[in-house]
Amino acid sequence: MTRAEAARRRGFALPAAVAGVAAFALIALAMVDWGRGVGTLLQARADVARLEAAAEAGLALAIHGAGLVDARRRWPADGSTRRIAFQGVDLAITVENERGFVPLNAVTTPVLLALFSHAGAASAHLSNLAAELEDWRDADDETRPGGAEKGAYAAVGIIPRNGPLREAGELALLRGMDAALLARLLPLISLVPRADMGMMDGRGARPEVLAIMAGVGPEEYEAMRRARAGEGTGDQTPGTPEDPAEARALFRITVEARLAPDGMVRHQTVVEFTGDPRRPYWIRSYR
Repeated sequence: MTRAEAARRRGFALPAAVAGVAAFALIALAMVDWGRGVGTLLQARADVARLEAAAEAGLALAIHGAGLVDARRRWPADGSTRRIAFQGVDLAITVENERGFVPLNAVTTPVLLALFSHAGAASAHLSNLAAELEDWRDADDETRPGGAEKGAYAAVGIIPRNGPLREAGELALLRGMDAALLARLLPLISLVPRADMGMMDGRGARPEVLAIMAGVGPEEYEAMRRARAGEGTGDQTPGTPEDPAEARALFRITVEARLAPDGMVRHQTVVEFTGDPRRPYWIRSYR
């Protein structure tokens, strides 16, 4: 082989070697990115597990606190927020009287109209929603004016309950419901799990819930609130529920667990205290 031929071959080999090094570099970078992605995913999963564990701990603390026999130490079911640091996770815990909300399965048309009005519905949308919910709850297939029965839902494959709602998510199936309206309704309502607990308990209830139960719309409620504020009385609501060991109390416990910078889980649990030391409470709902 002549010197010229050898030089030409070395000239061809050099670009190939450079290309090979570049290819390996790209593969290495891809592996690094993949490793970072896997690391991020694993960290996110670990954060969620940590948040869930902290939220469960917060729920256990709230059940214990709300169930204390000593009224001086018992956590009040007044909607106030307790903030607790648990293993580096910030917990915000509220306890409320579950019977202090609108018992959706037991209320009549005027209360439904006030409820949907407080949530932001108006005019025909308001009356139609109330009719649709009543048709959803009742046992017959006769459609109210503005309401909806099986035929109206058949095209989308939905079968109305024709009975009491079992979960709040059923409200999302009503034809006139939207996500924003549903989000405003959920903090106001309760699906009390037993018929003998269907009566609303005003102790510790939110003022707007009391107004809804009286069939008062948001405008009338606001006027009443301003009048009370002008008289210096504010929004006065009755006290908190009795000793849970004696009253078969239903509590709504909301736990928010937060981890910097933006990790958060939120759970809402309905707990019934039984008064039976062998099984002091039941979890009635968890979401």
